[in-house]
Amino acid sequence: MAVDERMLAVIEALYDAALDETSWPQALKELTDFTGSQGASFWVLDASEQPRLPTFIALNFEPNFIKDYLVNMAGIDPTVQFLVRHPSTPIVHDGLVISEEEKDRHPYYDWHRSYSDTNFRMVGQVRPVPAVQAGVAMHRTRKAGRFTPQDIDQFALLHRHLGNALAIGSRIGTLGTMQQCTTELLDGSPAAVLLLDDRKRLAYANRHASVLSSSSDGIVLSAQGITLQRKQENEKLQTLIAQALLRKTSAGSLFNGTLRASRPSGKRPYLILISPVAKRYSALSALRPAVCIVIADPDRDMQFPLFRLQAAFGLTEAEARLAALLASGEELRLAAEKLGITYGTARTRLAEIFQKTETRRQAELMKILLTTLAMG
Repeated sequence: MAVDERMLAVIEALYDAALDETSWPQALKELTDFTGSQGASFWVLDASEQPRLPTFIALNFEPNFIKDYLVNMAGIDPTVQFLVRHPSTPIVHDGLVISEEEKDRHPYYDWHRSYSDTNFRMVGQVRPVPAVQAGVAMHRTRKAGRFTPQDIDQFALLHRHLGNALAIGSRIGTLGTMQQCTTELLDGSPAAVLLLDDRKRLAYANRHASVLSSSSDGIVLSAQGITLQRKQENEKLQTLIAQALLRKTSAGSLFNGTLRASRPSGKRPYLILISPVAKRYSALSALRPAVCIVIADPDRDMQFPLFRLQAAFGLTEAEARLAALLASGEELRLAAEKLGITYGTARTRLAEIFQKTETRRQAELMKILLTTLAMG
C-alpha cells in the first residue's frame, strides 16, 4: 500500500474512532503500522490535581502493565508531567522530555523496563475543548530505534486530523452526556412530558408519559401525536397545539395554553399545559421538537422520598411519613387514618413538624415541604 493510501486509512480510522470509541483499538493498529511502532495508546488527561488518565486505551501492552501504570506510575511519568506543563505543544517526543542518560537514572523507566521493552515515545495531543486534553502516544522498542525527525514530520501531518477527530468526539460525547442527563431528569419527573414536531407527530415521551398512555384513561399516544378520547376536549387540544406551532403571543408574552382532560375512570381530570419550544436546530439534528406538552395527574400516588425530609429538617420517620402525606394533598384527619394513628397523635406530630421546620401554619409548611421535595 502506498504512503498516501496508508495515511488515508489512518485518517479514516481516526474519524471512525471519534464517532465510536470502541473503534480506538483499530485506529491505534493503523497508527502503529503507519509509524512503525510496537505499541500505542489513546488517552484523556486530567491534570486538575495530581495527573491521572481517566480514559486510557492501549494496544500491544499487557493488562497488568497498564493497570499498574494507571494506578501507581502515571503521576511520575516524565512524559505525562511534560504534557501537563505544555498542553499546547502538539507533538511531544523523547528529545523534548528527557535524555537517554536521564532515563537510565529515572525510577519510572526502571519500572517500565520490568514490563516492556518499549523505550521511545512520540505523542500527538490536542485540546478539543478548554477542559479536555487528549491524544495518542506511539511507542517503539530499543531495537526499532527512536523516532526520527522525518517520522515526527510525517506524524505532524496527521495531527490536524487527530484534532478534528477529537473535537468531533468531544462534541458528540458532550451531547450524548447531556442527552442522558436530560432523559434521566425527564424520566424522574412526576408529570408526563411530550415533545411534538412541527407536524404534531410524537418526537419524544418520557417514562411517565408511556405509563399514562398504557393506562387507557382518556389520553391516546401514537407516532402521529396525542389525542383525547372526548371529541370536544380533543378539538380544543389540537387547536392549542396549532396555536403553539404558530407561536402566538398574548400581551407580548409567549403563548402557553392549558386545558383539563376528562377521564373515563372518573378520576380527577388531567391538567395539560402546551408550550412552543425553539425552532432553530442543527442541520443534522434528528430531534426537532416544536411543541412541549406537560400532563399532570392529580390522582397519581406520589412516592415522596422520606429520607430527604428527615435529613433536611431532622424529622423522625413517623413525622416524615405524615409530612409526605400532607405534601401530597391529604387532610390531617385522612392522613391519620392512612397511618393508623389517632387524630390527636397526628396533631401532636404536626406540632413537632412545625417546630422543626420553623413554620407556623399548614400552608407555610406545605410550601417549604414541596420546595424541598422538588429539589430531587
